[in-house]
Amino acid sequence: MKDRNKFWIILSMVVVFTAGVIAGVLFENYILDKKPRRSERQRSSVRFPTIEMIAEELSLTEEQQEKFREIFRNNEERLKNYRSEIHEQYASLRTQLKQEIDSVLTEEQRIKFQAMIDKYLSERKKQMEERDKRSDRDKRDKGERR
Repeated sequence: MKDRNKFWIILSMVVVFTAGVIAGVLFENYILDKKPRRSERQRSSVRFPTIEMIAEELSLTEEQQEKFREIFRNNEERLKNYRSEIHEQYASLRTQLKQEIDSVLTEEQRIKFQAMIDKYLSERKKQMEERDKRSDRDKRDKGERR
């Protein structure tokens, strides 16, 4: 009888130990998710120098610094306009693509396809809002650490 109790005690310990190992592995892989998501990855620490860094390194005069600032302001405006143009072109392309796809589908398929698109856009909007919240929270956290 004593040997039989030892057997069950040892078997129970092995089962509990095995369950703990499996639970730990599952927790590690599926709950903790150590890999940073793409949007959360840190940018490279190598950055283009700021105007202040350039001014200091090159010993720029105040006039030169102001000209640098003006160049950057003008460039920002050009980039903003370029982004706007690209956005309009993408919108036009998406509209054209949707029309071409709709021409192939039946009315029932069009309705289902539109529902798929709406679902995607809704999920995408949620992801963007979550990313913005995380970004805001990260910025606040970094500000508190300084």
